Amino acid sequence: CHTAALPPRCPPSAVPYEQELVQKRTFTKWINSHLAKRKPPLEVSDLFEDIKDGVKLLALLEVLSGQKLPCEQGRQLKRIHWVSNIGTALKFLEGRRSLYRGSPIKLVNINATDIADGRPSIVLGLIWTIILYFQIEELTSNLPALQALSTSVSSVDSMASSETASPPMKRKVVTKFQGNAKRALLRWVQCTATQRLGVEVKDFGPSWRSGAAFHSVIYAIRPDLVDMELVKRRNNRENLEEAFSLAENQLGIPRLLDPEDVDVDKPDEKSIMTYVAQFLKHYPDPHQSETDGQQEEREERKVLRELKAWLDQLERDILRTQGGEGSPADKYQAFKSFRVQYEMRKKQVESLLQPVHRDDKLSVDQAVVKQVWEQVSVRLLDWHMHLDKSLPGPLGVIGAWLHRAELALREEIPIQQAHEETANIVHRKLDQHKEVLANLEGHRQTFQQIHRDRAVNGVPVPAEQLQDMAERLNYVSTSSHVHIIKLEFWEIKYRLMAFLILAESKLKSWIIKYGRRDSVELLLQNYIVFIEGHKFFEQYETTFQTLKQASDIYVKSDSSAGEREGVSEFLSEATAQWRNLAVEVRSVRSMLEEVITNWEKYSSVVASLQAWLEDAERMLGHPESDKREFFRNLPHWIQQHMDMNDAGNFLIETCDETVSRDLKQQLLLLNGRWRELFVKVKHYARADEVDKLRKDYEDSVLALKIFVETSSERMNAPVQVSFLNIRTFLQDIEDIKQKGPSMEAVYKAATRHAQQLTKDTPEEEVTEMLTAMATIKEELSKVEQVLPVLRDSQALLPLLEEMEKHITGFYQALEKASRITSARDSDTPGDFKLKCQELVTYQQSCKKCLTVIDKNHQIILKALESSKTLRHLDTSLLQKRVGELQAMVKETTEWKKHMEANSSLLKRFEESRVELEKVLKLAQGSMTERGNPEELLKKHTEFFGHLDQRVLNAFLKACDELTDILPEQEQQNLQETVRKLHKQWKDVQSEIPYRLLGLKVEVERGRLMASMQECQAELARENRSLPNMGSERLVKEHRAFFREKGPQALCEKRLQHMEELHGKLADSEQARQSLDSARTAFAELRDEIESTHQKLMQHPDKWKEFNTRFSELSAWLISKESQLRLLRNRAGDPSNFSQVKSTIEEGNMGWLKSRLAVLIEICTEGDAQRQAAALSKLSTDFKSLLTSLSESEKVILAVGDCVQFQEEVRNSLKELMEGQQELQSEATKILNSERAREAQQLQLIHQQQLKRLRLKQRDMRQQLGRGQQLQMEEGLGEGLQEDLYKLETALDKMDHSLEAQEQSLQVTLAAWQEFDSQQAAVGEFVSRARSVTDREMTFSSPESLATELEQAKVTSRTEVKQVDTLLKKAAEIQLGPKNEFLLQNQARSLSEQMDKVETGLEKE
Repeated sequence: CHTAALPPRCPPSAVPYEQELVQKRTFTKWINSHLAKRKPPLEVSDLFEDIKDGVKLLALLEVLSGQKLPCEQGRQLKRIHWVSNIGTALKFLEGRRSLYRGSPIKLVNINATDIADGRPSIVLGLIWTIILYFQIEELTSNLPALQALSTSVSSVDSMASSETASPPMKRKVVTKFQGNAKRALLRWVQCTATQRLGVEVKDFGPSWRSGAAFHSVIYAIRPDLVDMELVKRRNNRENLEEAFSLAENQLGIPRLLDPEDVDVDKPDEKSIMTYVAQFLKHYPDPHQSETDGQQEEREERKVLRELKAWLDQLERDILRTQGGEGSPADKYQAFKSFRVQYEMRKKQVESLLQPVHRDDKLSVDQAVVKQVWEQVSVRLLDWHMHLDKSLPGPLGVIGAWLHRAELALREEIPIQQAHEETANIVHRKLDQHKEVLANLEGHRQTFQQIHRDRAVNGVPVPAEQLQDMAERLNYVSTSSHVHIIKLEFWEIKYRLMAFLILAESKLKSWIIKYGRRDSVELLLQNYIVFIEGHKFFEQYETTFQTLKQASDIYVKSDSSAGEREGVSEFLSEATAQWRNLAVEVRSVRSMLEEVITNWEKYSSVVASLQAWLEDAERMLGHPESDKREFFRNLPHWIQQHMDMNDAGNFLIETCDETVSRDLKQQLLLLNGRWRELFVKVKHYARADEVDKLRKDYEDSVLALKIFVETSSERMNAPVQVSFLNIRTFLQDIEDIKQKGPSMEAVYKAATRHAQQLTKDTPEEEVTEMLTAMATIKEELSKVEQVLPVLRDSQALLPLLEEMEKHITGFYQALEKASRITSARDSDTPGDFKLKCQELVTYQQSCKKCLTVIDKNHQIILKALESSKTLRHLDTSLLQKRVGELQAMVKETTEWKKHMEANSSLLKRFEESRVELEKVLKLAQGSMTERGNPEELLKKHTEFFGHLDQRVLNAFLKACDELTDILPEQEQQNLQETVRKLHKQWKDVQSEIPYRLLGLKVEVERGRLMASMQECQAELARENRSLPNMGSERLVKEHRAFFREKGPQALCEKRLQHMEELHGKLADSEQARQSLDSARTAFAELRDEIESTHQKLMQHPDKWKEFNTRFSELSAWLISKESQLRLLRNRAGDPSNFSQVKSTIEEGNMGWLKSRLAVLIEICTEGDAQRQAAALSKLSTDFKSLLTSLSESEKVILAVGDCVQFQEEVRNSLKELMEGQQELQSEATKILNSERAREAQQLQLIHQQQLKRLRLKQRDMRQQLGRGQQLQMEEGLGEGLQEDLYKLETALDKMDHSLEAQEQSLQVTLAAWQEFDSQQAAVGEFVSRARSVTDREMTFSSPESLATELEQAKVTSRTEVKQVDTLLKKAAEIQLGPKNEFLLQNQARSLSEQMDKVETGLEKE
């Protein structure tokens, strides 16, 4: 597994549209340059479309690899075959190995379904991967010089930009072979071309825009082709065009780029790399740059060795400074100095430790430097942790926690191959980090207090170290929340990625070449269980929505644009990937069901067809009649045969090779038998067809004959001209017209059936059929003349309709006029005038209708005379009706003259009468009108003021004039009408004043009621608002509303005015009742106002807050008195006294006093006196509490010093025990050392620790003295006396044990050192003795030889004694458990060596 923040699992990111077009053109040209080598050659015109079926993709890989790959081909390939071809190509690529890494090629986020969909970013990513592996890497790796260049440390950026996948989170995404391939190609350009000509090339982007870089590469291959001076003078487009033309024409390099592709702000680097890599094939001598790479490698080794020496020295300095003496502040300052040196070298070390081998392994020098660098890192971290843990008290705990928290924040997540495992790891890390960060708030509060005090329990803390811890704690505080959110987002993200991987794997297992029906049914069952049983689509929606919510929170917490863009891109790409996957997964079921359906169809049809073929083959020997009857249903078996072939061909395309081969053989056999049989019996297939054709022919002829007969009858029958008859006739003609096209179709069908029957029908019958068809054709042609009839009839219909309408109007007007002329005697003059007017109107209406009728009648007659198609229409009835109408008009003219004579007088009388009645009606209506009194008073005053006597006089004059011309009976009626109207006029004049007074009373009453309603509304509001607003505010509002000049006073004034108006009126029961009701309502209102005021004054809610505060203060006083009594009884525990004191001092009675002063104004007198007395008593109790507090403080403060000192004694005792244990472990470590010299070095550190412990002992002795002083001054509790005794006892014991331990350690180390020196001396003697016995001695005489041997024996005996002494000392010296037998083994080894020496001397 790798270690990174996030793996590149999201789909490839889409490049900008312009770069996408450039890549598409470049990659298409590159593919075509290779497909042209194929036989037969192929060509790609649209990359995204042509690659969908995978055929040309496999052809490209065959050309590049030289291998033959299986491919599904055909004109009707389905999507399943596309996906299969693309899957074959991807599997082939994944089986290849990288020339740089040696590991298989990894296709990240490239799926067969995406290629089949033609997704641009995925297609371009796949082609780029092929170019990278099969061209760029292959060509660069074949250059010996570039093997060093491509693996050396370079300033060139990694190939992160060349990845097709955009990393959704921060991570190290350096695909090694891509980085190496790009660096190798760039270094080749720099070393062989551009550096020699002074052209600077930093990348494969803007550096190539001017075209000079392309010319420098061509110059390196063929110097005679390029004039660099001319290149410098030309513009970009000209240089690019010239370079591409030279490369194509002179070097044979395909032109993959155009000048406009490169002459842009950000040229596409993949396209340029693809083009430039082609020049590697033509480079003449790649070995010239080999020495440059070797020189750089030597320089790099030198730098690594210098860095290793610096790191060794840094580690020694750290050890020396860490073990030396100094204050904590000095130690921390020294640590920071070393840390700064470490950080300054960090970038250089990281760049130098990049792998240099193809297998990502480090060189020997790099491995050594990396080991030392990690040792220094660990040493600094341990020292930092020790410094933080050594801080006094809780600050040391905070320091240790801070290191754990920082480790949790910077800990990287190990990315596993399986995303589900990664999600589980993230989940576990999330729980661990939450557990660590749970203590953040507590530690922060403690640290803030220490930071303010700059000390821990009086012990000062190094300011710089404290400030650094504050910054680190602030970083942890600000980063922890974001870190937790990030881990939660990662967990959900990896869950989703694992889900998508699972979906893809399942999809691959379903999109396969299928087997027999049972295996397909099993596959479908597996699909249903997985999709429906696991709720596949619902599970994705749930996971995605959770991820979306987590991503929103994560993006809001991390404001970096890169993170927002990465998360957004991942979500969009994951959505797109899921969209494609969902479509594919859903289509799997339909595909499987289609395969099963075809299996069912194929199996059933094959079985039935085989049985029928056997019966048909036997039937061939039977008589003709039997064969004709048997093969009557041959068309059915033809369809069955076609269905069998369709299902079989579908199964052959979708099933695996074995099943397809069996199906092909079975179909071949059945089709052969079918062909042999069908040739012999195909003529029987038409028997049923002929019968059906004959029946269809006869049905068509019958239908045509019926239509022709019916149409002729309707068109030629006589018709009387009227609106209804012509409309019915027109409908019949319209029906014939609509049936015409269908009958024409029937005729054509009958003709077609007759022609088809000619082959199977006798000649006489054929002649008869043709004759019948000719007759029907002639009749149909006559029927087709219906259009002129239809047109002429439609022209008559509007005229007849208008005539019918006016004839009806004529009769209606004539009937009304007849009723008027028959009733000549009228009851009143008004009726007489009205009848005259009506008669004139009806006469005019009759004349108008008759004019229109005559006009239309003449038009119709002319139209019928001129029409050749409507000769059968009869107009006699129409003419008769018109004549009758003309005769009827004459009857209405006789009475007209009589009516006109008296119309003027009658008109004048009627007008004056109507005017008078109108005035009287308005006046009477005003007397009884009901409504708003104010509006009525204003309206009636104005109306009665303008009432005019002239209206009555005009009426009386018109009446006198009319009386002279009327009969006697009508005159009496007229006089009666005049008397009645005159009496009404007088009655109105007498009632007007009383009506106006009554309205004034009603107006005042309405105003009184309105004021009273306003008061009642206020009272209702006060009662309604009492539970919510409280009585205090409502009392104030009540008094303000019902003040002296308020609505209540206004009501009294208006009631008085009503009484005055009532006195002017005559006895009116209605007015008296109105006044009494107003008086009663006002009295009730006064009582209600007073009762509401009393209710508000007496309501207890205004005292609620006061009583609550009063009760709280009373309870508070009681609790504080109890606390003070308890503190006085427990004077040895003063920890809570300051809190009790501060709360008592904060007590205040001012609010209650001021509140009482306010409430007295709005309450009853009894409530005010009662509350004042209670408050006075409470004030007295509060003063007593303050006096008790002062007395208790004196007692508590005397004990505080003792309690604090007790805590210091306990902490000192704990530190003393820990120091002693640490010293003992250090002593054990010294005695467990492998050598005496190492033990002496550790003893120096041990002595420093012992010295610090002695200083602590001295401080603790001083604490004992201070404790004795406190005991004399204030007295100590039993617990503190016990702690002092324990401390003193521990100090005494420690003095004795430390002294004994130190002496024993010094004696042991001195003995060990003496043992080592003696051991060395004996070892030196053994070495000399061996050299003496081993060499060939030269001597002048036997005497000298004997002397020399004797001297050696004497020395040997001395050394033997020395060895015996060493054996005794080895047994006496007591080292640690690990070295218990170390010295004894060494002594025995020396003894054995001495024995060998003595034996050798004896032999000599």
